[in-house]
Amino acid sequence: MKTLLIAAAGVLALSGAAFAQDITTGHLDAIDANDDGAVDATEFDAYMVAAFKTIDQNGDGYLTLVEVDGYVTPDQFVAANTNGDDGVSEAEFVTAAKADFTKADLDTDGTLN
Repeated sequence: MKTLLIAAAGVLALSGAAFAQDITTGHLDAIDANDDGAVDATEFDAYMVAAFKTIDQNGDGYLTLVEVDGYVTPDQFVAANTNGDDGVSEAEFVTAAKADFTKADLDTDGTLN
């Protein structure tokens, strides 16, 4: 199942192309702003904010089902949309992505590598 982390990595790493693969070290390299071989929460959060702005095609501050089509499933959209309105805000997007970061951090060292 695609996560917001994977979707966002695909958005920026592949210049907006739909992305349905597992995240790779190449994607992590794109997020690793300080080139230390690991992605920490600060780098991850900055990347997710940039990904949100890329996905938000009309720049209104909310993602719609149309904008996220091909990146996440409708169920994932609903899960990220915690206030139940018709859009996922940047805060909701980043919160969902942080949960994905935590799940992906298998050794719980606070980094992805």
